Amino acid sequence: MKPIKQKLIHSEGVKGDCLRACMCSLLEISDEGVPNFVDDPNYPEKLWDWCQANKIMFYNDDNPPEGVEYYMAWGTSPRGLKHSVIYNNGKLVHDPHPDGGDVKDITTYAWLEREVPVV
Repeated sequence: MKPIKQKLIHSEGVKGDCLRACMCSLLEISDEGVPNFVDDPNYPEKLWDWCQANKIMFYNDDNPPEGVEYYMAWGTSPRGLKHSVIYNNGKLVHDPHPDGGDVKDITTYAWLEREVPVV
């Protein structure tokens, strides 16, 4: 996991890109060329399409994953907005927002896996 800070902060007319920052952090890729999925009216379809095109499996559940080192936790930020952060073993390891603050009231956990080519 390589921490990447979000570039877009939620404000009037702008949707923050914490999800994109978390996904790029987990995949250890640049956020250049990766869309801000939540800014699209067809989210989450745009997210699924991007993952499929890039051979990435996206999983989410109400419970933290077992056997996954780093994963996203989605909840409410200290600013009162939906927010994505990265956890490891039930503890915050990366908050992409410049002010940090973690999340409370976690509603969903999500993790990514690169597809393994069939031999």
